[in-house]
Amino acid sequence: MQLTEVTPSAPDRFRLVSGSSALAAAALAPATHRAYEGALRRLAAWLGDRTLDDASLEAYLEHLHAAGLAPASAALAVAAVRTAARARGLTLHLPGTEAALAGFRRSSPGRGRGQAVGIQWHQADAMAAMADADGSLSGIRDAAIIAVMSDALLRISELAALQTDDLSLNDDGSATITIRRSKTDQTGETAELYLGPPTADRLRKWMRTASICSGVLFRRVRRGGHLGPGPLRPSSVAAVLAKRAAAVGIQGSVRGHSLRVGSAQSLVRAGATLPEIQQDGRWDSSRMPALYSRKEAASKRGTARLRYQANS
Repeated sequence: MQLTEVTPSAPDRFRLVSGSSALAAAALAPATHRAYEGALRRLAAWLGDRTLDDASLEAYLEHLHAAGLAPASAALAVAAVRTAARARGLTLHLPGTEAALAGFRRSSPGRGRGQAVGIQWHQADAMAAMADADGSLSGIRDAAIIAVMSDALLRISELAALQTDDLSLNDDGSATITIRRSKTDQTGETAELYLGPPTADRLRKWMRTASICSGVLFRRVRRGGHLGPGPLRPSSVAAVLAKRAAAVGIQGSVRGHSLRVGSAQSLVRAGATLPEIQQDGRWDSSRMPALYSRKEAASKRGTARLRYQANS
């Protein structure tokens, strides 16, 4: 697939042209690469023959705002342009665009799909139990998927990429999984993540029932309960979560990272510190786990704890 490329046409002015990837030199996760590629294509289509500069990019953000899009769409476009320019050794000065983006965020806080509903530990346990209870091969698989994602705060891409070699079963009944590459670890330094005994049991049951001894850990299940040859796609994992959440009455926007959000919330409720949550979820900064768990954290702060002895 051809990508959109940023090329210089004059100081601080650039053309968007179709050609070899301007993003190729950037160290991007595959999903980020695709998102930036799409954002640049949409911008190029809107620009037509016009030159890309601070004024035209600012106008593009105004176009997105008028079209009712969320601030995240505008931020994605700006990030894509900056990344493509950096990959070619260029630095963009975009004061008007940055001001427009800040105004976009202030004026449109409620736009977009909103935060994914968090699936907390007790809800994940209920989902896994109900999936397992139907006795089907897909139900046993789904129960293991839910338990693993909840314990390890996995992204769906990480879950879909797991191999049997990434799993180590421990003598005490627990297990450890190795994440060899993730959104925040593109250099492959790996991470070792803990799975509790109940989750390890679900994994053993899935592997035993599906006769999986090597290769991809989670796979497609065809109609009739037959194991498919290929890996489970991330979109299929997201569909599993939505289906199993609906089955236990969880309402709201259930998405691929709902288990990550919910586990962060559960960790706060259990007394974990923000650095501990950040480490468990492998977040580069504390911003996202703090955002996800802000409601749970409110009852842990000074007034609640010291004046009203909340959670004491």
